[in-house]
Amino acid sequence: MTHIEPTDPYVELLHLPPGRRPPNHYELLGLELFCSSPERIQQAVRKQFRLVKPYQDHPVRVTREGIQDIMNAIATARVVLTDPDRKESYDRVLAVELNIDRDAHLAGRLAAPLPEFALRVVAGPSLVDERIELLEGTTYEIGASTRCALTVDPGRAAELHARVHHVDGVWCVERLAEEHGLWFNGTECTAADLNVGDIVDFGGYRFAYEAIERTSTMPNAPSRKKRRVHPPRSPAPSGQASGGPSPRGPAGRVHASRGQAPPLSLMIRSGPSIPSHTMNVLPPQRIVIGSGEAALWQLPDRRVSRLHAAVQSVGDRWEVEDLGGVNPTQVNGAEILRHILNDRDVLTIGPFEILASLRY
Repeated sequence: MTHIEPTDPYVELLHLPPGRRPPNHYELLGLELFCSSPERIQQAVRKQFRLVKPYQDHPVRVTREGIQDIMNAIATARVVLTDPDRKESYDRVLAVELNIDRDAHLAGRLAAPLPEFALRVVAGPSLVDERIELLEGTTYEIGASTRCALTVDPGRAAELHARVHHVDGVWCVERLAEEHGLWFNGTECTAADLNVGDIVDFGGYRFAYEAIERTSTMPNAPSRKKRRVHPPRSPAPSGQASGGPSPRGPAGRVHASRGQAPPLSLMIRSGPSIPSHTMNVLPPQRIVIGSGEAALWQLPDRRVSRLHAAVQSVGDRWEVEDLGGVNPTQVNGAEILRHILNDRDVLTIGPFEILASLRY
């Protein structure tokens, strides 16, 4: 990779505004002052680590040491802000340093509207179970750029792949990259209005639109009468979803009749090199593996059918299904039509051997 020599690594790598160095813990993590959400603090820590970690072996010693200092500061911020007693102490000292009435500041923020909905990653090579809480008046971009609200792996994602914004009382998702696809409940489109339970696939990731559960009663989800779905300008290529049941199943979801299955990890242990060698999935989902653009996990090889196999949660288990390609799907060396997955089973799809791990 091309190394950069940042003049201010906080600006160049973490995209923080110019200011005091080192920044306070909240500035360092890109959070509002006195943020009290443990989940958001942990997500911010993970994001900042992902931004600086590629440069920890920088060839210039001074820069390398500076990156290590930032990583140490991020680790310290996590320790302090996730410990209630330490956080309380830190917040009081910081309020004095900044000459801020902390109680008044927090009271003002509590009076502001809270996010009601979120996009949660339910399948992908990374970031699974992370979510973006959607606050009205804010636009969120998702893509491979580190300046996005959520930065995803660049394997199949554009720098700016999709935008989520609030229009006429409804949250909408919009494709930004002409050369990259976006699938809404299994159908390719350029933009769509979101309702609770909807599924959006792009860049090798799946996102679920969810209501945020809070102690108080939340407003009802937007009415489905407001929905707008904009199909792509040209028909979907052969093998992609275009009417009828989605290759991922209805909306990509599976309604469990028994207890819920554990999270599933699929990892390529041998085969050609591809951008994403893992796929992690939370139940209840149904994902398609294949060489086509409509497959959530794309294995680009001529020996893999466009829609080769599907993996879905069935009650408290995971099932793999062969979708009738030229080369049959195998599990542990035997051809299958359907098979209930056990931990450490090995799937063969074309030239790829894939290890299944059930994360109980």
